[in-house]
Amino acid sequence: MQIRKLTRFFAAPMLATTLLVCMFDDANAIQMDWGGQFWFDNHWLNNYQLDRGRPGYDNDPTYDNGSPYVAGAGEKNAIWYSAFMKLNPKLIVNDNIQLKSEWHVGSPIYGFFGRGYPSSGDERYNFTGAQKDNFTIGAQRFWANLITDFGTIELGRAPIHWGLGAVWDSGDDLFERYQNTGDMVRLTAKFGNFLVQPALSKVAVGNNVAGASTSTGATLQGNDDVTDYNLAVKYDNTEEDFEFGVMWTKRTGNTAQNTVYFNRANTGSNRINFNTFDFFARKKWSRFSFGAEFPLFTGDIGAVDQSSAIEYQYKTYALILESGYNSDVWDIKFRLGHVPGQPPTGAGDERFRAVYLNKNYDLGLIMFNYNLHGLAQNNPDTVANASLNSPYDNQIVNANYLALLPELKLDKWSLKGGVIVGFADEVAEAGRRLYSYHKRRFYASNGNQSEFLGWEADIGTSFRWDENFVVSWDIGFFFPGSYYEFSNFANNSRLNTSMMFASRVQAGITF
Repeated sequence: MQIRKLTRFFAAPMLATTLLVCMFDDANAIQMDWGGQFWFDNHWLNNYQLDRGRPGYDNDPTYDNGSPYVAGAGEKNAIWYSAFMKLNPKLIVNDNIQLKSEWHVGSPIYGFFGRGYPSSGDERYNFTGAQKDNFTIGAQRFWANLITDFGTIELGRAPIHWGLGAVWDSGDDLFERYQNTGDMVRLTAKFGNFLVQPALSKVAVGNNVAGASTSTGATLQGNDDVTDYNLAVKYDNTEEDFEFGVMWTKRTGNTAQNTVYFNRANTGSNRINFNTFDFFARKKWSRFSFGAEFPLFTGDIGAVDQSSAIEYQYKTYALILESGYNSDVWDIKFRLGHVPGQPPTGAGDERFRAVYLNKNYDLGLIMFNYNLHGLAQNNPDTVANASLNSPYDNQIVNANYLALLPELKLDKWSLKGGVIVGFADEVAEAGRRLYSYHKRRFYASNGNQSEFLGWEADIGTSFRWDENFVVSWDIGFFFPGSYYEFSNFANNSRLNTSMMFASRVQAGITF
């Protein structure tokens, strides 16, 4: 049974039970708490192809060879609106039992105004306009908290968050589009300043149960899905404003796990068995703060190069550093990071080193935010669900970066700025194979590539009407570096690049 079917199976009875409980008078002891958020935003990307000399309809398949070429989607500008609502009902049964849930109205990554979204119908046209099909209301999370003498037990589909949110981010803040969620059993026990949290979690990353098949469509024997074994230990001293911890995760999956993680070609075996040790620390001194996260990966991830014969070793690490200054007037953040990419490979290479940060990790408006390569594949009306890309689906990978993000606070108004600079950790070398991060596959390299990703300057303002409502406007200027000039042609020709502009307007309500 697939996870989506399980969601529907559990969600409907849970909602029905909640409604019935609220209807009867003898259920007065049960309390229902509500919370959630609603947001609306507009995005305008000017020259998203990073080349003002190309027409907006330019989509040359000869550049689909591992180069950073950005295909056109029909116009030089991309403009879209979206809206999303999240509901968080909580049923308090008694002092020891709480039933929590999260319901989504629409999609945070595909809810574009004027168009449908995956698996939906679309408009019902009439003479004066269009009647839109309904957005579905789906249970994204639902879990029970059982408070015992030895800790809190969580059962169900629950959020996962750790450290600075660089790897595991629950996505609970306003305007966060992506979430870490697992179907789990988790215990949280506290011993003074120490927290111990073992967990068993299931994540349906690849094929699962009896749905597994080969790249040619041949049915494989039914197998289980991907399993996570977790143990988190954290020391948290609130008096000293200091916390430190490590979360160990062992992720296992069998040979039926095609298209997992780093292989999008739907071929080969992707047996996975690797460990993640995610260390983090955070300290605050008066108005200054410092944070660091150090995820370390080791193990096997299966066939990255579309070959079932090579089982790649996954041995790598990333380093994320944050510091800040906060006062009544200023909030200044500084972020520095090393997020490795995959080195140029040759015959017999069996080691993979690329690390992808969580998609919510914020480093400015453009360079590490929008998925420019996916804009030609993000129309849910014309693109099949399996091939659909979100314009926000851009993880930080293969980057050494630094970002300065100051904010001036003026009562209800604030003025924000940002300067971000990036360098690729690994680049293509002639005669070896390069790895494409948005295609997630290897290509033969016909030349050498430069490291400079470019730099970005952002400026924006926000107005907080009250504690529940905020509206903001951000604009950014991205100057692509020589990294984006690499064409991967044998004649060593270069792609032309030019400045890109982006604007984002957001309005959000929390309740």
